[in-house]
Amino acid sequence: MENINFKRFMTNFKIIGKIGINQENGIDRLAFSDKYYEALEKLSEIMLKENIDVKKDKVGNISGLRNGIEKNKKIIMIGSHLDTVKNGGLYDGNLGVISSLEIILSLNDNKKNLKHPIEMLAFNAEEGSEMGGTFGSRVMTGRQNLNEKGIEEKLSVYGLNIEDIKKSEKNMDDKLCFVELHIEQGGILEKNNCSIGIVTGIVGISRYKIIVNGETNHAGTTPMNLRKDAMTGAAKLISFINEEAFKYGESFVTTVGDMKVFPGAVNVIPGKVEFLLEVRDMEQERIENFIKKIEEYSKKLIDTEAEFIQTVNKPSMKMDAKLNKILEKVCKKNQINYMFITSGAGHDTKELANKIPTTMIFVPSCKGISHSPKEYTKEKDLEIGVNLFYDFVLEIDKEFEN
Repeated sequence: MENINFKRFMTNFKIIGKIGINQENGIDRLAFSDKYYEALEKLSEIMLKENIDVKKDKVGNISGLRNGIEKNKKIIMIGSHLDTVKNGGLYDGNLGVISSLEIILSLNDNKKNLKHPIEMLAFNAEEGSEMGGTFGSRVMTGRQNLNEKGIEEKLSVYGLNIEDIKKSEKNMDDKLCFVELHIEQGGILEKNNCSIGIVTGIVGISRYKIIVNGETNHAGTTPMNLRKDAMTGAAKLISFINEEAFKYGESFVTTVGDMKVFPGAVNVIPGKVEFLLEVRDMEQERIENFIKKIEEYSKKLIDTEAEFIQTVNKPSMKMDAKLNKILEKVCKKNQINYMFITSGAGHDTKELANKIPTTMIFVPSCKGISHSPKEYTKEKDLEIGVNLFYDFVLEIDKEFEN
């Protein structure tokens, strides 16, 4: 394996990654914030110093191009997002951006003349904003719905308009593929003592607002056997959701993370409970089958009725099999232990996968923690990941043609 300059990588990783650090040692580099644009400018400064052709778009994405030596070759795209969640960690997104920078710098150091151009990308608003998640990559790939209800008002919050969105779209016809290096954000690699995850797909996400209706009544004068307690019905339903989810195996997960109780008083029997259910899996059919079972169970509840309203339906996305075959070969060549894995989180890769072949490389997350100041990946795992990423790009240049 031809080594990248890991010391330089770590220096840039910390320079950019720590912009927005707060008193809790977390990172606040939210989409469209002052700290986000400070990081964008600092990254641009580093890129320009290294003679990389830098371009910025209206929505806060940045790109840097290294030309190939053959004419009319499509562009290999690499990168990730530069924004963080509130009080996030050093690694999420930042790893993919700075490793992409390092690949271009190492190609220059090693005087590697590739056939294909290489374009590094740093996306804005992957983590979500008024515009929703993966906004920067959605705009770049032309997947932002310009007829979305209230879009002009939402854009105006960030000083943007429809024309800005149109000008930020890239022509994807001349792009070969996209690869993103990312922390796993889960504990599967660490549990299996595995250095690399070859991502086979990004799960689909379905969300439902579930409304359980009962009857509001006096908490002191209504006997237990005469109650129509919406909270009790909701509790039984949530318990069933959790028990049923275990039957579906790995990659299938459900979460109830938000609940509202009406009228919300200690001396009043709840007449209505609303909660949000999220289901994630690679197979949409399994998600739909699960929801049917939950609905059937809700009809068996005595004294309460449940209503299911779907609010989000994002289908799963499979990664490119040819790219993953090349990646597996590179792992074997360098004697790196790897496993195939699905991503339970959404990523910019999912937006690009709608347009061009894509894949992701995962490195382990200690204790599976992410979106937290405690987010951490060991330096030895970072070094393995960035070196593998570099080698993978070399092999893509040799072997992959769309």
